Amino acid sequence: MYEDPNQRQQQYGQQPPPYEQQYGQQPPGQQQYGQQQYGQQPPPYEQQYGQQPPPYGQQQYGQPQLQYVGVGLRFVALLIDSIIIGVVGGILGEVLRNAPGLAGAVIGVLSIVYYIVMEATQGATLGKMALGLRVVKTDGSPISWAESIIRNLLRIIDGLFFYLVGAIFIWTSPLKQRLGDRAANTVVVRRRS
Repeated sequence: MYEDPNQRQQQYGQQPPPYEQQYGQQPPGQQQYGQQQYGQQPPPYEQQYGQQPPPYGQQQYGQPQLQYVGVGLRFVALLIDSIIIGVVGGILGEVLRNAPGLAGAVIGVLSIVYYIVMEATQGATLGKMALGLRVVKTDGSPISWAESIIRNLLRIIDGLFFYLVGAIFIWTSPLKQRLGDRAANTVVVRRRS
């Protein structure tokens, strides 16, 4: 049987205990401590959520998150690109057979130019395209020529010891960035379908 608190008050001449003591919560329709009242500004984002707001242009609720790519797929993309550069380099080596030093220099410059031009104009090299990867800024927007030049000139350092230096940087980065990515504020991600 349901007992009305007002009826109990009339029976015994006492006030019923407050709603909070009876049910362990505020009565419905009443404002709880900390809630925003009409005409007041809400508290800053940091106080509401305990963290800094995401920078302008970064992932918000309802937007797909960037899927950062680790060492494995990036290594396979590098192998594909190396095969392409190797084939072109082999042809140039035959053409410049009498000047092996010149051939080596041309192939070295050509490989750096290949990475810079492809990533600046297409967002990915042929190897990355084949695997569905792309290079973007950390906020997800396309990279420019400046970012492409920075990240690919530092490929020389990342490539030391058969790309072990680059792999160590990727393994120790929460965004899976090698040194060139960190300097240029870029990331390698899976291409959105």
